[in-house]
Formats: sequence, structure tokens, C-alpha cells
Amino acid sequence: MAEPILSVQGLTRRFGAFTAVSELSFEIEPGEIFGFLGPNGAGKSSTIRMLCGVLAPSAGQARALGRDLFTEADQVRARMGYMSQKSSLLTDLTVAENLRFFGGLYGLEGSRLSGEVEFRLREMQVWEERDLMVSALSTGERQRVALASATLHRPEILFLDEPTSGVDPLRRRMFWEAMDELVATGMSILVTTHNLAEADQCDRLAFILAGKLMAYGRPGALKEALGRQVVELRSDQFRELQSEARRLSGILAAELQGRAVRISLPAEVDPAPVLARLRNAGFAFEALPSELPSLEDLFVDLVQRSRAAA
Repeated sequence: MAEPILSVQGLTRRFGAFTAVSELSFEIEPGEIFGFLGPNGAGKSSTIRMLCGVLAPSAGQARALGRDLFTEADQVRARMGYMSQKSSLLTDLTVAENLRFFGGLYGLEGSRLSGEVEFRLREMQVWEERDLMVSALSTGERQRVALASATLHRPEILFLDEPTSGVDPLRRRMFWEAMDELVATGMSILVTTHNLAEADQCDRLAFILAGKLMAYGRPGALKEALGRQVVELRSDQFRELQSEARRLSGILAAELQGRAVRISLPAEVDPAPVLARLRNAGFAFEALPSELPSLEDLFVDLVQRSRAAA
């Protein structure tokens, strides 16, 4: 079995008496998109900054590309790429000038630099904008230019910190398509996000809350591990239906989603008797087939468990 491209053990970061990241352990396999999921302030950015050498860890170990990430940093960093939450692009230069500048920092020059600049700009669908000033670009265009910049030197592992924050759905989809293309070339990606729809596209996920790892695995396996099924009930009486569902024993949760109620039941329970009790209480509704919980259901469950344990 291939060695993980990144292995993290007990990673911790303290700021005085405050622990921002507490004993995180996880692995990233070659050629996968690994999602680091959690709300703002959960410790995602602090973790990625430690792995990229921007922030020193208080404790813990990490190996990347077969080397110690903290003691052999010089041999590893050149094979890594990093894109921060806030773009590091120079707004008073054109798109092409930015890439030539950052390519030079990576040690690229001459025809190789020119070739990589053109290749990445075309790959990220911003070739037509190459002569525009960065200040004139939309948020989505800037993000794709920043991704082009971070991958000029063809890194083996790429760290992306909230790369689609503030990007509209169409541009977000284009960005993820670009990420899929990078992975197809053999790159591995760690991406931090709090967008649940994005997280569902990852090969594996780590949920982090208050600096602690709460869940870790493939999206489907994490949903199954909840031991629940969800039935969506569509009704004009959705608010009253939610209140009644929350009063019934056997229903674990009842949440509104638009004008529908999503009820959660134990995975082994037959939903039919529960639905019959709601209908007998005078409610008319359309019940969709039961399904696995969503990542949103999982996220809410983890937050509630975290608060209960606090």
C-alpha cells in the first residue's frame, strides 16, 4: 500500500492559554481531494498554515512526501503549493505579469516559465484575461488566477484555504472542475471549506470543531455512521407538522427545509407507523422515500454533541 502523501499526528497550536488546534491526526492518500470542514474559527486555517510552514506548531508531527514536514521543510516546500483565503496576487500588475512574477519565485524561467504560464491560464479558463489588471477581475476570476499561480511549479500536494469564499455558484463549479483536472494529473489536494455542498464532492473529510477532530472518513461512510434515515415530508402545514413531529417519541429530529419537514429516525425503524401517527393527528403531507442523512444533518449532530459535552 502506498505511503500517505501527508500524515499528521497530534498536531496542536496554542496561543497563550487558548488552544486553536488540539491534537489533530489524519492522513491524505495520493491523488485525492481531502476536505477539511468546519465553521469559521474552528481551527481550519491555523492547521493549514502550520502544514505550509506559515505558523509553527506547539506540538505534533507531520510527514509529507516521505519527509518530516517540520525538520526537513526545505526538501518538501518546493513540492507543495498553497493558496490562502485572501489572494496574494498583486493588483497593480496584469494577470500574466502576476504569474511570471510568482513563477520566478518558484525558480521557473525562460521558455519553461512562458509555457507554464500559458498552460495554467488556459487550464483555469482565464487566458483571455491575461492582459487585464488584477484589480479589474471579478472575485471568481481572481480565485482562478490565484489557483493558476499556486500550481505553476506543478506541486505534488496543494493546500487551498477557503478557495471559493465569496464566489458565485457558477464560478464555484468551474473552480471545482479545475480541481478535478489537477487531481487527474496526479496532484493531491487539501481544501478547507464550510460549504457542505463542496464537502460532499471530496474523497474524504475531516470535521473540525473548536480545534478538535470530530469525524473523519468518506462522505458516504460518515452519513451511514450516524445510524439514521431521513424522510422529507412536504406539506402546506409544515410549521405545525414540525411541532407535532418533535413531540412524537421515536423521532430523533424534525427540521425545516424550505416548506418541508425533514424527520430523522433510527436507521432500523420502519417509517410507515411513524407517518401513520402523524396522519392520524390530522396532517396531510407527501412523504418522499427515506434516504441517508445529509452532511448538514451530520454537521448539526456534531455541533449539538460538542455543545452537550462542553
